[in-house]
Amino acid sequence: MQIVHHARYVHYLELARIVFLDEHDRPYREYVAEGLHYAVTGIEIDYQMAARFDDRLEVTCWIDWLKRVSLAIGYTVRRGTDLIATARTEHAMVSNEGKLVPIPPARRAVLAGLTAP
Repeated sequence: MQIVHHARYVHYLELARIVFLDEHDRPYREYVAEGLHYAVTGIEIDYQMAARFDDRLEVTCWIDWLKRVSLAIGYTVRRGTDLIATARTEHAMVSNEGKLVPIPPARRAVLAGLTAP
């Protein structure tokens, strides 16, 4: 069909989220080195139009909301000025053992400054 399969968008969001954290907070691998992980607890994607094979897409991210142990990240996916999709992922901070842990205060302070564009 020459269109991007809907499941690929989850991968695009993940890549954008990693770059977003690298550029605006700290590299995700530093969280992992401390035994902390942002486990995905929810995902919602609203498709506006199809992306096609070989399109150059731009994914923009921001912190949608932030709580003590969880956060949501909002996204837009665009091809030039065309809005392809909007999305949101929700995450809980967990330890290596999978137990909920608070987002460290220093990280929360930085993340709080990255809310909606």
